[in-house]
Amino acid sequence: QLQVVVGRLQEDYPETNRVMGAAFMPVRDFLVRNVKERVIVLLGAVAVLLLLACANVANLMLVRANDRTREMALRHALGAGRARVVRQMLTESMVLALVGGVLGLGRGWLGVRGMSALTRLGIEGATDISLDARVVGFSVAVAVLSGVLFGIAPAIRSTTDDVYAGLIEGGRSQSTGKHGARVAGLLVSAEVALALLLVVGAGLMIRSFWLLREVDPGFSVEGALAVELSVPSVRYPNRDQVLGFWDRMTEALEARPGIERAGIVARLPLDGASWSSQFQAEGWPPDRVGFEILHRAADAGYFEALDIPLIRGRLFGPNDGPDDPYVVVVNETFAREHFPDEDPVGQRIAYDRAATPESTWREIIGIVGDQRQESPGAPARAEVFESRNQDWLREGWLVLKTSIEPMDAVAGVRDALRELDSEIPIVDVRPLRDVWSGSLSNERFVLVLLGTFGAAALLLATVGVYGVTAQVARRRTQEIGIRMALGAGSVDVLVLMLRHGLVVIGLGIAAGLALTLLAARALSSMLYGIGPTDPATLIAVVALLAGVALLACYLPARRATAVDPMTSLRTE
Repeated sequence: QLQVVVGRLQEDYPETNRVMGAAFMPVRDFLVRNVKERVIVLLGAVAVLLLLACANVANLMLVRANDRTREMALRHALGAGRARVVRQMLTESMVLALVGGVLGLGRGWLGVRGMSALTRLGIEGATDISLDARVVGFSVAVAVLSGVLFGIAPAIRSTTDDVYAGLIEGGRSQSTGKHGARVAGLLVSAEVALALLLVVGAGLMIRSFWLLREVDPGFSVEGALAVELSVPSVRYPNRDQVLGFWDRMTEALEARPGIERAGIVARLPLDGASWSSQFQAEGWPPDRVGFEILHRAADAGYFEALDIPLIRGRLFGPNDGPDDPYVVVVNETFAREHFPDEDPVGQRIAYDRAATPESTWREIIGIVGDQRQESPGAPARAEVFESRNQDWLREGWLVLKTSIEPMDAVAGVRDALRELDSEIPIVDVRPLRDVWSGSLSNERFVLVLLGTFGAAALLLATVGVYGVTAQVARRRTQEIGIRMALGAGSVDVLVLMLRHGLVVIGLGIAAGLALTLLAARALSSMLYGIGPTDPATLIAVVALLAGVALLACYLPARRATAVDPMTSLRTE
């Protein structure tokens, strides 16, 4: 229905509505659009970490089930059916999972109480999170599901053993058999694959964050301070009084020791886009229109305080007063996009889709360097700066260039305000380096969590590889003794033990790379300067994971070579 209305307006008013459209979305989607993708990615990372933990515990439970081979064989011999044995094993898994879930809820409760730390990372509303009934119910459900996930393999394993073999061999060799070893190896390969997925995600975020930190925001952040003020209409009812206050304030500040330059701007860079409009330049044909140019009011002091370069032309001067012809300064992106083959300085523009001689015309007097308006990762958009004397404002930011620590200059601002008008309060104070740091808050938040998940995944995978290799070495003690008694050297035994680990690790890395390629698109919108399949990151992570996993294989394998053949031959 809305699009029908838009179509009719385009037909009825072709001159002004030919490119006008309309779109809508649910309010919930509108409110969470900036964080929805990040939350989904983090939720996916949590799920992967949970699966990895389940695989790890399943392996430990398989080892425990193997050690209970004789017990399970006795239960079967005494008449226990498979269903009853499976029920017992799953019950034990559930108890373990629920105890872990309760401990996790306790740790989660402590974590929620410390969520205020996330506010410093730019996650607003973090202090409003609480452990309500929905969170507790969800956590209990996840604990139950986890119990089933890591308990099903050992439960099935306990019902497939031969009863007679279990009674005869269970108390001696406790051999897992080919099937048990294969399941354990597959679980470890799954752990390596999931760990690779998480560590690659963390590695990509680290590289992306590092590249973002190297981005030139287009202005100087060191030694710069922004102070927000609001001029009340009660005591300053008209334009000239407001402009007079701003003039006196900047003069008073520049007279203070430690403050080198003071300027005024309606909105700070990296603080979101301001209002936008279309425009036409004088002499353009009627069908040529510039779209989505941003607007900000400023003065020359703003550009000079933040060391924003003047590329061509001039900045606002004393002859650009409220009653003088309107002038504007544009950024490089504006000049490049809308005047690619000509010099925009001296051109006149009007903020109309179809300009007429009666439109309000503004002359472009200068071009300044681009400043990032929304985030370090978003390129600068075409922007027009109006003179704060001509497009005057009551609320704005005083931007100060200081030769001292920026926050030490606040006292000078308060003194100047006290002398000019003691009833005007300071609304906000922000060092520009905090503005720059805050613009990276979302990326920093995701980096911290994904990095934590990646480290935990790497640890779990290492434990899994070590545990399986150690169990294989323990159960092959007699075999190793025989081989060494027949002349096998330590190197031969070491290679034999490492071979199994290398196969498991290789399969896991291959599966992990495949998973990474499938999940790459989920991270693409969160990365800057690199792709989700960045070769350098993939190679580094594979090398790291392979090295750690090989070390986890080597330690128990090396220990196996130190076995005394005579002792191992007597081992039952």
